[in-house]
Amino acid sequence: MKLDALVAPLRADVVSGAAVIGRAAADVVRRAVLRIGAEDTGAFRTMLAELSIRILEAQPAMAPLVTLTSRVLGSFSPSHSLDEAREKALAAAETFKKDLSVSVERVAEHAGAVLHPQDRVLILSSSSTVRRALLLHGGEKALRVVCLEARPMGEGKNVARELARSGIPVTYAVDAAAGTLASECDLILLGADSVGDRGIVNKIGSLALCCIASRMNIPLHVLVDRTKLLPPGFPQDVQHDRPEEEVWKAPHGVKVWNRYFESLSPDSVRGLVTEEGVVSPRDLQEMRSRIPVPPELREWASARTP
Repeated sequence: MKLDALVAPLRADVVSGAAVIGRAAADVVRRAVLRIGAEDTGAFRTMLAELSIRILEAQPAMAPLVTLTSRVLGSFSPSHSLDEAREKALAAAETFKKDLSVSVERVAEHAGAVLHPQDRVLILSSSSTVRRALLLHGGEKALRVVCLEARPMGEGKNVARELARSGIPVTYAVDAAAGTLASECDLILLGADSVGDRGIVNKIGSLALCCIASRMNIPLHVLVDRTKLLPPGFPQDVQHDRPEEEVWKAPHGVKVWNRYFESLSPDSVRGLVTEEGVVSPRDLQEMRSRIPVPPELREWASARTP
């Protein structure tokens, strides 16, 4: 079985948010579980662990992939027969997908506590949780949205289209206009790809919005469900260089800096909205400390962490 071919679509997706990537990864696991030609449970686990690491390396900034692969590898033990192991791994992947949808919905519902009638909300990138929150509350609260383009891939366009189709007034703008437009907004709403030792990792431009929010005293809230939480000691790769040509086919002598993600401190945001409601950074740290991790993934994380 060619693991790289299975994982390739995940690696190629450069516009979707963490929740969408997580669902796609669950489908990859399902296909692999059905195809793995192992002789016994031990061999099956070895191949599934290898697939899990390939998935994590395909999208190293996406915490839901750690949650997914941890659940799948933790779903069976050496005492299970090969057929039982397959069945349990499949069930774990399917349950992850269902739980992810429920979590997004619950976070979106709780986001209503920070969204007020006629708010003008500034957003960045393509967070499915942020999008769901705005669709859920936008009509009832008569929200207006300022949607930044999210360079270099411009995924903000897809969000702007969807919100506009639902009847929410949307202003679409270049990322560089963030400072000017923030002064006309009541709230900044961000998603998160992971919350870990580095802090909150999200789309490049999030740190600038955090600084703008602090200087202008604009509430900035981050929507994050439990699948975005990384156990202590897990890497958060924000130094992954993307192709220069996505930004500019530059002439000789010009180096193009192109990275998708950056980190910000949880203490620098006004609130963190989870399935349980608005929580503090200390609450999130406590949640992270209780996340179980299979030994194969712990070993992988240790090897990647300086």
